Amino acid sequence: MEYLYHYTNISSLALILSNRTIRFNSLDKMDDLQEQETADIKNLGQFFYVSSWTDDAKESIPMWNIYTSHDQGVRIKLRKNPFRLYMNKKKDIEMLNAFKIEGEDNDNKVLIPFVDMIKKKFYSASCMDPGSLLYKVEYTDDNDKLYPKVFMKNEEGITFKFNNIGRFKNRYWEFQSEWRYGLLCIPMDYLKGPEKMKRDLELFAGNLYMGIAKQPFSYYDLQISDDAFDEMEITLSPWISLGNKVIVQSLIDKYNDKAIVRESSLTGLV
Repeated sequence: MEYLYHYTNISSLALILSNRTIRFNSLDKMDDLQEQETADIKNLGQFFYVSSWTDDAKESIPMWNIYTSHDQGVRIKLRKNPFRLYMNKKKDIEMLNAFKIEGEDNDNKVLIPFVDMIKKKFYSASCMDPGSLLYKVEYTDDNDKLYPKVFMKNEEGITFKFNNIGRFKNRYWEFQSEWRYGLLCIPMDYLKGPEKMKRDLELFAGNLYMGIAKQPFSYYDLQISDDAFDEMEITLSPWISLGNKVIVQSLIDKYNDKAIVRESSLTGLV
């Protein structure tokens, strides 16, 4: 599986092309209302940000019907893991007066520069390992997976187990053949210093348990790499209007003239 596909509308395509970004929305904004629920913690889905794709290269009538407007629909094809990678630069972090960094820059590539997390006051371990961002959704009838237990308390203290959130869906959704990019993002203000950060994290854990913690933002955008952007292919909805075809081509001409635009294989059949 080298490529993934995303069904959407022309308005979203325009933002993807003009900004060169993919938007990650929190789980509480997804179509499957079960996803934000756990066995013991409320409102946890708001801290998980995902972008949903499918590995099915064959066009899907249900996907066209559910995730696009008939006369404005498009399907985007991109290579898997299409995101730009960054290096954390010592000088950029020190300019914010956040930390004094010992040693030199390393060659580790990340999805989100640490300086951006400092500015936007959040932390995401997911971005440190770009290879872990993408996963295949598992469809199941197992309620223990659909509603995982998150809160754990033992002699060592309190922990939250996040690794099963957003990875399982009811079998009713199997037609999606879904793959996801996922980020866990929690609020954190690095400029407060270590002691205040520790107290804030303890307060966040308490609020998380009570279901009253607040997400740091409602969505997050990741930059598409130049190579992946140039390889983009766009399939038009089988019901797209002539005027919207012109709009799509105009967007391609302006923002990504290397992208390929294709007619739907279902045109005239549905």
